[in-house]
Amino acid sequence: MNKVRKASAACRVMAALIGIAAASAVGAQDTQSLRDQQLEDIAVVRTQYFAKEMAYSPAARALAELALDKLASDAGTLSPVEFMVGLRKVGALTDNAHSGLRISDPRAEPEARLPLRLLWLGDTLIVARATGAAADLAGARVLKIEGRTPAAMYEGAKVLLGGNDAGRKHWLADLIESAGVLHALGLANAPDKLAMTLRLSDGRSVDRTIAMVRAADLTPTAELERLWSPEPIANERGWKAALGVDALPLYLRDANRPFRMVALDDVHALYVQFRSNQDEEGAPIAKFVDEVRATVAKTHPAHLIVDLRFDVGGNLLTTLEFMRQVPALARTRTYLLIGPYTFSAGIISAAAIAKHGGKRVTIVGEPVGDRLHFWSEGAMIALPNSHLGMRYTDGQFDIVDGCTGAPRCMDDLYPIDVNGVSLQPAITARLDAEAYFAKSDPAMDAVRKDIAARAGAECTPKQAQQKASRR
Repeated sequence: MNKVRKASAACRVMAALIGIAAASAVGAQDTQSLRDQQLEDIAVVRTQYFAKEMAYSPAARALAELALDKLASDAGTLSPVEFMVGLRKVGALTDNAHSGLRISDPRAEPEARLPLRLLWLGDTLIVARATGAAADLAGARVLKIEGRTPAAMYEGAKVLLGGNDAGRKHWLADLIESAGVLHALGLANAPDKLAMTLRLSDGRSVDRTIAMVRAADLTPTAELERLWSPEPIANERGWKAALGVDALPLYLRDANRPFRMVALDDVHALYVQFRSNQDEEGAPIAKFVDEVRATVAKTHPAHLIVDLRFDVGGNLLTTLEFMRQVPALARTRTYLLIGPYTFSAGIISAAAIAKHGGKRVTIVGEPVGDRLHFWSEGAMIALPNSHLGMRYTDGQFDIVDGCTGAPRCMDDLYPIDVNGVSLQPAITARLDAEAYFAKSDPAMDAVRKDIAARAGAECTPKQAQQKASRR
């Protein structure tokens, strides 16, 4: 019996050793497979993305090649999130907002996210929407993330994005919400939760550790620019918005409509808002442009107010001719509203209005969400294993100085004719956190004030006396 027991024990030990060896072999195969997959994706970036991306300066391209070499040396040891972050850094070295890593395939979406949607309002980071156990945080201001102020977090994480600070900030919000991204950057202690300090809408400050939630368990919300409005979003369930839907300022109303116009009879103006430069579901842009022209022909407004503050772009050719004509549609003055979400074709549209309107156009708001010399156009290159995409750009714009004769200058390819203008607002009006929570619109307030001031300046003393006598 003792021999049998000894033999059984020996068998158990042998079986355990065989099992460990087998598990190790499988693990080695898995690691090798992951390494091969990541190296294959890296090869696509090296041979296809680098070959087509034109936004790199020579020095930045050399840095990107070194960064990709480092990624290749670490291949097989990187988690999917770490690999994604590494590729983001490679693309961000273009310092171009249209270039670099994109997630267009659902298989590459993060598996978990914060139950929060964040927005930058000027220099303030807020919770625009919240759900589940974190629902009470809707409308809170974020004071710290993992012990860092939002400004310090931005400085540490902006290596993931190209472009100017205004644009980088609002796109960064989505990455902060994604599981593992800040951890991969060394800015968070854990991949599946974030420690946050927030100031609630009632003024109290609270410390919370917010756990990531399976993305599949969160109903969809919307793109960042749509999150500004608290109005219901299609298929959104269980999310609480930062604002109530009552008494919203004009720019936040009808948020599901990409294009809209509103007559403002008190200031003899027609307000025209573009949130896109392309056909949207159920809303062909050409039809809207025709409707604006017809309305102008019928009502002859003294002023046109064109709001491009949330025009994130699309196909610039769909509205280019119309934007050139806009200043001629108003009998007196066109007010052009721009801001940090004015991007891509939205910037071109703003430049077309400014150039072709000259002194009859007053720009109101904040600087746009990209530099005025940028690269766009191009296409997406899909990576076969991670299902990530790398967007390359091959069309150059320089709105201030022009780029005629430079490689792939869009002015040489199309008669765009928007260069030589400044998009610096003549009247600064910031949509900051104070204005947002007060449901006010400093830009529209400034427009109304300017219209009144100009009307007063144009009124002679004799006309003023006559008006007073008729009251």
